[in-house]
Amino acid sequence: MNRIAVALPTTLLAALALAPIPAGSAPPTGLTAGRYQNQAVQATNRVRHHHERAGFRTQDCLQRFAERQARRMARQDRMFHQELRPILRQCDLTTAGENVAYGYPSGRSVVNDGWMNSEGHRENILNPGFRLMGMGARQSRDGTWYAAQVFGGRTR
Repeated sequence: MNRIAVALPTTLLAALALAPIPAGSAPPTGLTAGRYQNQAVQATNRVRHHHERAGFRTQDCLQRFAERQARRMARQDRMFHQELRPILRQCDLTTAGENVAYGYPSGRSVVNDGWMNSEGHRENILNPGFRLMGMGARQSRDGTWYAAQVFGGRTR
């Protein structure tokens, strides 16, 4: 079963659930966390370019928060959001948002079949105020993928 949730810009949190993608989408064998993450970053930037938005630049600080969140969700076998205030402060941002999901078999799938088919997630991905991103993905003990996208922007 696949689910996604979104944290909207700044510190406003809103959880959204999305119906599972069709059965028979077993995780690809041999997919690593790094490959899952790279697929998701590439798919996200393709969508942004298609909608005439600048691609995201990755940022080490956001990357650490995204990977930590994916690791925590996978370890706990549940999807949840992290607090955005520490991200704003530690990454020196004026705006931040987060997309989380679980159960999608690849980085392309979580973006194209999950987040882009949900209004709040799509808004985060296409938000022109977000220029920076971190992407994390980890598998739980049973092989379920957990993914977190953390977005940021600076207006100063």
